[in-house]
Amino acid sequence: MIRHIARRGLPSAARFATFPAMKPTPAILTTLLTLPLLVACESPRYALQDGAGGPHSSGPYAPSALPQAHGVYTVADPQTPAACRANREKVAAELGSGHLAVHSGEEVDGRFVADPHFYWLTGVNTPELVLLLEVADGALQDETLFVPAKDPGFERWNGTRIAPGEDAEAATGIANVDDLAGWADLLASYATKDVRLLTFGSALREAADELGVKTQSGVATVRKAAAVRTAAELVALQAAIDITQDALVDAFGVIEPGTWEYQAEAAIEGGFRKRGAIAPGFPSIVGSGPNTCFLHYRDNLRQMQAGDLVVMDVGARFGGFTADVTRTIPVSGTFTERQREVYQAVWDASVAGAAELKPGSSLRKAHEAAAALLEERGMREYFFHSVGHGLGLLVHDNPSSRTELVPGMVVTIEPGVYIAAEELGVRIENDWLITEDGAELLSSRIPSDPDALLDFLAQVRPQE
Repeated sequence: MIRHIARRGLPSAARFATFPAMKPTPAILTTLLTLPLLVACESPRYALQDGAGGPHSSGPYAPSALPQAHGVYTVADPQTPAACRANREKVAAELGSGHLAVHSGEEVDGRFVADPHFYWLTGVNTPELVLLLEVADGALQDETLFVPAKDPGFERWNGTRIAPGEDAEAATGIANVDDLAGWADLLASYATKDVRLLTFGSALREAADELGVKTQSGVATVRKAAAVRTAAELVALQAAIDITQDALVDAFGVIEPGTWEYQAEAAIEGGFRKRGAIAPGFPSIVGSGPNTCFLHYRDNLRQMQAGDLVVMDVGARFGGFTADVTRTIPVSGTFTERQREVYQAVWDASVAGAAELKPGSSLRKAHEAAAALLEERGMREYFFHSVGHGLGLLVHDNPSSRTELVPGMVVTIEPGVYIAAEELGVRIENDWLITEDGAELLSSRIPSDPDALLDFLAQVRPQE
């Protein structure tokens, strides 16, 4: 995915004081607090090897292999109470001093998914909550999660939800879980306090503005603290990446001349859900023919024709993390000579960019290497975007293009060439883990090399 998707605005201060309330029983809190897809690890691919000390350990994954049909991915939720506590301490160390308020997200009509960073800090997947961290000298001094009070009527229709009290404190590991009704008064009190207040979430900023409370953005602080993946987080992210690749294989099986783009999209997104992913991490891009040249094409309405290429830029969201993988394939199963020339150039640019991935380097250096290769091939003018981005809690995450890479970061490499006059666009995107001495490819299930890709397509597509 080439850039971050903008989010809708969130509600004002009054919403926090009046939202319906309810309280769960201790017996169901553990299930309630987590996304409904994560259970104990079963697949060897997601079991860390004995002695693996973290994301920097060599070889934490078993070799990649084609998935079993309709297999559901089940891995441990990385956001345990202890892990979330460690995450809050990371943020405190990055913040230094001040108070940070983080919003879980706005109530929606459909399935709610908490802001990824809020979930990373709390392990709670409930709308309209506020986490407040009080920090001094880089250490967490106090923490409060503001949640609605118990409302039996709301509970009868919608199911049990976290509520104030000792049960929630024990289940989350957060020191204080208090009534959301008190948040508006507390926020207003910051107008007379000599305290630096940072907010994460537009609803909090807007509420503070209405009350005349000065705030700073806490987004950069939180995202920087979350940039390096733990071993458990890498297991969940790897699962998201593998689900994405499995679903792309599903799409390969339905693509032929006459297939509609939305049929491939349906295969991909259905493949996400049937394997346990909660949703796409961003709107799926399935563009064929002339639509391969539109970087953020999302209509997915065209009927594919013989001789077309089709670009599929997609990512499953699983365990709080988002994958981002792009494959470009020939609809008819083989490249034309010109398509092969352009594809080869993009693949070679991908190899050149990935060769720069190592500790101390940057995505900017990877971009320069890929761009230089395309310049040699006479295609630089058709390369319109950065070669990659950080990946993790968000589809566009830290590190930024100029950030020094360190072990445990995950990035994408995605060069592309878009020649609109020829209705010919190619993009290849892979996900990479920065290791102690280089980088490890996480999206290797579907090959990107042109010869290997064609052989792979011949194996997975229906035979005439």
